Amino acid sequence: MARTTFNGPVASDNGFIFPTATAANLGDAANAINTTNKTTGKSVVDIATGVIYTATGSNTTSAWKGSDATTVTPA
Repeated sequence: MARTTFNGPVASDNGFIFPTATAANLGDAANAINTTNKTTGKSVVDIATGVIYTATGSNTTSAWKGSDATTVTPA
């Protein structure tokens, strides 16, 4: 995965596209959202609720913190 470092605000004329998943997917340690390219700070949108979840770590069982103060811990 390519990474870029920069300073200052980020702007996009076309918006930002987040990966999507349901809370059930996030709670499944074997799901691809937890096993493929999971990094600390990765954000995904729950397509059913609109909640944005952020990964607290890169392990398959690292928790996801929701923008509504919920936590999903994969098992």
